[in-house]
Amino acid sequence: MSFDLIFTWLMVLLRANGIVLLLPTLGARPLPIPLRISFSLCFATLLYGIVPHASIAGMNNAGLILAAAGEVLLGLTMGFVGRLIFAGIEMAGRLIVNEIGLVAGPGFDAPSPEHEPLPSFISMFAGMCFFLSGAHLGVFRAFVRSFYLAPAGAPSFSHGAAETLVQLSENSIELGVRIAAPFIALNFLTNLAFSILGRAVPRMGVFVISYSARVLLGMALLAGSGALFTRYFGMEFDALPLRLLHLLPAP
Repeated sequence: MSFDLIFTWLMVLLRANGIVLLLPTLGARPLPIPLRISFSLCFATLLYGIVPHASIAGMNNAGLILAAAGEVLLGLTMGFVGRLIFAGIEMAGRLIVNEIGLVAGPGFDAPSPEHEPLPSFISMFAGMCFFLSGAHLGVFRAFVRSFYLAPAGAPSFSHGAAETLVQLSENSIELGVRIAAPFIALNFLTNLAFSILGRAVPRMGVFVISYSARVLLGMALLAGSGALFTRYFGMEFDALPLRLLHLLPAP
C-alpha cells in the first residue's frame, strides 16, 4: 500500500468521526466509543480507495498536522449541523411538557428517560423516523460527495460557511417552536377559558380544574400529533444532505 493511500485512509477516518457523531440513538445516550471508532474505521476502509485525495508529496510535518486538524474540524462541523435538528426536537419536547403542565427538570443535555420521559420519547421517535425514512443514507451520500468538493487531505469550507451555521442554528430554534406551537396555543386558550370562567363563577376552584384539564387536553393533542411530528421531521431530514454540502466550496 502506497503512502498516498495510507494518508487518504487516515484523512477519511478523521472526517468520518464527525459524521458518526450525527447518528441518533434510541436510548438518549451517545454511541459507545468502541462502536463509534468501528463505524469510522469501516467508512475509511470502504472509501479510501475511491475518493479524490490530495497527494502527500511535498507535504512537511506541519502540513500533515494542518490537514489532519482540518479534517477533524470539517467532520465535527458536519456532525454539528446534523445534531442541530435533534437539538431543536429536544427543545420542542421540553416546551411541550411545560405547556401541558408536566414540568420536567431543566437540562441542556439530551433528555433521559429517567428524568424527562416525554421529551425523551419524542427524541427517540425522531431517531426512529431518521432511520426508517432512509435519512441516514442521504447523510452517507453527502459524506461521500464531500470528498469531491473538498478532497481528503485538503479540507476547506465555503465562504459562507459561518453564515450557514448561524442560519441553521436559527432554524433549529424555529423548528422547536414550530413543533410546540399547537401546544402553546392550547395552553393559551385553556388559560383564557378558565380565566373567563373564574370571573363568572368566583367560588369555583378554577386553578385545580384548569391544571387537570390542561394535562388531559395536552395529552389528547399529543396523541394526535404523530403525523404533524413526522411531517416536520421528514422536511428536516430531506434537507439535511444539502445543508451538509453547503458548508463546502462550490464545484
